[in-house]
Amino acid sequence: MDRRSKNSFWGIPILLVVVVFSIYYYQRDASFYFFADASEYSAIRLQFKWWIITHFGFAAFTLFIGPLQFIPQIRKNYPRFHRFAGRLYIIGSIISAITVYVLLATTYELPGAIPSLGLLAAIWLFTTIAAYRFIKKRNIQRHREFMLRSYVCGLAFVFIRLLPGVHELTGLFNFIEDSEMRRTVYEWICWVYPLILVEFWLVWRKQLLQA
Repeated sequence: MDRRSKNSFWGIPILLVVVVFSIYYYQRDASFYFFADASEYSAIRLQFKWWIITHFGFAAFTLFIGPLQFIPQIRKNYPRFHRFAGRLYIIGSIISAITVYVLLATTYELPGAIPSLGLLAAIWLFTTIAAYRFIKKRNIQRHREFMLRSYVCGLAFVFIRLLPGVHELTGLFNFIEDSEMRRTVYEWICWVYPLILVEFWLVWRKQLLQA
């Protein structure tokens, strides 16, 4: 089994697990904004309801189209679908990232996490646009690398919801007694740690192997 086959062998089950978690948390948390009665919204969130729906609606492209873009068999056997899905992914990610700033300025209730999410949205925009620019230049390797970074940014939606469960099971964050501070830490961990791991895999690992 060559290296690409090994990566595919392990990569597809990992993507399936990610998709399962994405579907679960999206249905649990995002679907409320699509189907809830107006009386269930807070006043401020009702005022910006359509911004919230736009954010979560286009974020679905990131969460559910993204995994398809990393499956080699789809890229190879269905190139037209891959390109069409990629366009939807890019549009969805850009719009969802931009709407983050509107929501941070209006409906977000955790001030300490605003710098984190603002920076995350900027990196999400940058990596998505970079992925698009590289594919236009036919630089496939760089395109794939920036698509992975972009997808990991979008997955912050999932990671932020996993962390409280991890804490409940393990007590990992017991050293942070203040609940608001703990939530703020979650907002940083949910994207900084995954992106560092991605950079290790894409860049640092290769440099170590070449040293």
